[in-house]
Amino acid sequence: MTLMVAAMVIASACLHPIWNMLLKGDDDRAASWWLFTVLLSVISGGVGLLRGADFWAVRDVLPLLALSWLGQFLYGLNLIRIYEQGDLSAYYPIIRASPIGVVILGFVFLDKSYGLVVICGIALSVVGAIWLQKQPGKRLLDSPRTLGLAILSMMGTACYSIGDAQAVRVIAPDVMFFWVEVGMVVMYLPALMATGHGRVVRRAVGLIRTRPLRQLSAGVLAYMSYSLILLAYSHGGDVAAVTTTRQLSIPLSVVLGGMVLKEQLFSRRLGASLLLVAGIILVVFGS
Repeated sequence: MTLMVAAMVIASACLHPIWNMLLKGDDDRAASWWLFTVLLSVISGGVGLLRGADFWAVRDVLPLLALSWLGQFLYGLNLIRIYEQGDLSAYYPIIRASPIGVVILGFVFLDKSYGLVVICGIALSVVGAIWLQKQPGKRLLDSPRTLGLAILSMMGTACYSIGDAQAVRVIAPDVMFFWVEVGMVVMYLPALMATGHGRVVRRAVGLIRTRPLRQLSAGVLAYMSYSLILLAYSHGGDVAAVTTTRQLSIPLSVVLGGMVLKEQLFSRRLGASLLLVAGIILVVFGS
């Protein structure tokens, strides 16, 4: 991974916990997530028009777009269900173990191989991430159904990461960003309604009316964060290395929580953060 690509991914990771904190402030997870997707499609479409993007170029990567749609759908829908049905502190570490999914899918379907240094770095970062986020007394097997949702969400992240990485080497990142989010606007709506979230559109309108600055800020920051990742892919960033380096957002959020919000277990989490960062360093310089 070049230093320029690493800088893009690190900058994205720095933005990630900020927009996540803004979204987590909403109690209506389903409406907030769907509204978030609408805002991303509008923002990416507007920026693409200003830059003169050829949106119809997406025809050259339709199979990869479909893979990204599938991944985003699995990730977002199952994440909402985990919020509502399970203890996120127990299952979120599994969701964030996407580098493992990327390596598995890359090895099985793309004939991709990685050196020992990179594999060790990925393993360290995933162990650090799980140690960092695991809460005392919370067990994965307490709810097998929720564990299954977490694994599906994790593999969804791996799918869309691979699809995005391949697509933006053929078409402009703005074009891919726009069509992925438009697809999610359309796909999430009936799925949310079918899972008991009626009147999603009306509730989303209520959110943008009552908290416009919060919602728009989350959308803009997420657009910047995701755009940096797509740019990193378009400049040759390896998908496993990029998804591993993105884990840097986890210790950043923990440091913010410990220093600003005075959250518990700061010392243990700091140790786990250092392990995660060590893994990221191995991946950056080994790929």
